[in-house]
Amino acid sequence: MLMTFHFVISVAQTETTMIEDDEKSEMLDSVVVERHKMPLMTRIMNGVNEFFMGCDTTYVTPQKYQLTAQMEVSYWHDYYFLRSSETRNTMVIQSDPSVILGGYIYYSILGYGAVWNLNDIGIKAGKTNGTSLRQSFVIHTAKIFAEYYTFNSGKGAEIKSVSGIDLRGKDRTFHGLDSRCNGLNAVYMFNNRHFSWPAAFGANAVQRKSCGSWSVGFQYNHQKISLDAEALPDYLKANIDSTLLFSQVNYDDYSISVGYNYNCVLGRNVLFATSLMPNIGYRRSNITEAQKERHSILNNLSTDLNIRMSLFWNNTRLFSGLILEAHTYTYRKDKFGLTNTYGTLKYLLGFNFWRKPQPKG
Repeated sequence: MLMTFHFVISVAQTETTMIEDDEKSEMLDSVVVERHKMPLMTRIMNGVNEFFMGCDTTYVTPQKYQLTAQMEVSYWHDYYFLRSSETRNTMVIQSDPSVILGGYIYYSILGYGAVWNLNDIGIKAGKTNGTSLRQSFVIHTAKIFAEYYTFNSGKGAEIKSVSGIDLRGKDRTFHGLDSRCNGLNAVYMFNNRHFSWPAAFGANAVQRKSCGSWSVGFQYNHQKISLDAEALPDYLKANIDSTLLFSQVNYDDYSISVGYNYNCVLGRNVLFATSLMPNIGYRRSNITEAQKERHSILNNLSTDLNIRMSLFWNNTRLFSGLILEAHTYTYRKDKFGLTNTYGTLKYLLGFNFWRKPQPKG
């Protein structure tokens, strides 16, 4: 009797297990069917999104929307330091500050930005800073950040100092500087499941826990800087060290960088971020000046520095924040050197819309 009772229980448990297995199988089949019902493009986009934006959601809230629109108001400043290795004399030139207005539009991980120099409004051609339009094409993901950019700078500038010459009370206006720049910048984050570069500088994700990451990058930068010595004030033309003058510096810079980035969560939806990336690379350049025999084609190592800092508030739908960027490029020859630094402070205000399906789990 007892054996019969155990047998009945055993059979009942086996049937229950079979039923549960059948139910699980039906659920899995249902999920598979649902996935197959999804449009092919949706499945592809979900796969791309997981590969590029996949993260540990206890550290990062990923982008919940397909489209992002943001407005930018920024303040640009350029700095040029010229030095002669022969005489040790130097000259410092600063471009006139530029107030920039524009914005970005993002679709998923792809973005395009265009900004215009408000200082150029109503100014005659040839007298502006040459920064009427700055453009940027961007890929912003958890793993990779890439940007192609192009802009002009210079034209309106001020001579800050010249070795051996007292500039106090004298006209220091200079319209003979012209700088054109374009390049490519790409960065890979190693700790990309916990650290979010988009949260720090792209505003299409939110960092929830403080975290840092080492990164490696590649940069290509093309600089073309022209200086018209005839545009110098008359008192400088007669007294300046001629070894400081050039007509054009034109170079291509290829470099790699290894840096560290840190996102510090100050409060709910509030983030302070820093990025420091020193560069070392190869520079192919030439310089043209009055004394051409002093300089020829130049192939040498380059050392540059890229710094970024940001402060953001982001609730996944709306965001607002500040970004500070500084890029320093150093050109040097045995008898001549030029360091040019581009700095900008940006204020961003943005809105995310067109909510996308969120992955479960």
